[in-house]
Amino acid sequence: MVVLERSDVAGAATLLRAVERQLPGIVTTMGSGDWFLFYDPDGTTAPEQRFPFCTLVTGDRYDAASRLDRDPAAYRVNLGVGRRSYEDLFGPAPRQAAGHQVRDTGFDYTATDTLLPHPFYAPMHWVCVVNPGEQTRPALAALLGQAHELAKHRYRNRRRHHG
Repeated sequence: MVVLERSDVAGAATLLRAVERQLPGIVTTMGSGDWFLFYDPDGTTAPEQRFPFCTLVTGDRYDAASRLDRDPAAYRVNLGVGRRSYEDLFGPAPRQAAGHQVRDTGFDYTATDTLLPHPFYAPMHWVCVVNPGEQTRPALAALLGQAHELAKHRYRNRRRHHG
């Protein structure tokens, strides 16, 4: 179970430290000021075969849907939570291919401290929060735990099928 204190969500770096402290078996990589969190407890998965269960993005390098460049302290937490969790929150995910363009889910992706479908990866059951705060802190903690559990499950399945 993940517990997030108010200070843990004050910025991307503090959230990262809280997650690394509480969730075992993760490997973190950083690129261009963004963090990518993978479940790889043995550290043996080839980097090109890893897929993050959580990302912390701090600017508009990958997409401008949340307009993170509007504030140097802005960041977005992105989580792969699985179909059931996604649908419990937002109903059925968009059916279009993920990753090619912003999906119109009826949400304002620039809204802060609001749980949202991911602007590109909603079809893959990803959710996000821009500048999490008091309103989303409990839900974000629970979803971080779920995303981590899902990543563990997928890791074990890959190991089982690929030796």
